[in-house]
Amino acid sequence: MALRPLFKACIAAFFLLTTGCAVPEQDKVVESWPSGAPKEVHVELGEGKGREIKRFHENGRVHLQGTMVDGHREGTWNTYREDGLPWSQVTYSTGVKEGPFRSWHTTGVPHVEGQHVGGKPVGTWRFYGDDGQLLETKDYPAPN
Repeated sequence: MALRPLFKACIAAFFLLTTGCAVPEQDKVVESWPSGAPKEVHVELGEGKGREIKRFHENGRVHLQGTMVDGHREGTWNTYREDGLPWSQVTYSTGVKEGPFRSWHTTGVPHVEGQHVGGKPVGTWRFYGDDGQLLETKDYPAPN
């Protein structure tokens, strides 16, 4: 009779380990640098949500990060320089540039700011010098 509580405890532990403690999706290294450090990593986000893509500089800092859904870029994609400062930020909808666009100088100050609609620049785009001073604006017409 003393084995019955132990047996029940083992069954309960097995059940919890196999069902109640599901391990979240792990990063999948799809490419590595010669050093063995990750160069590109994918994380599945779940059914219909796509996969997060991260590419790394050889120094281990993130180079590019964004989401792919059905083989297309979706949402905001960010790129970074080797020192970790932002390089660009582009928004996509089904693989087409749609929404804000930004890029930065190596000093970290804005370089270009604008909007895309249907993959084309629209509205007022601003171009800045590496000192942060506005150098030029250019107006793009709305697409037909």
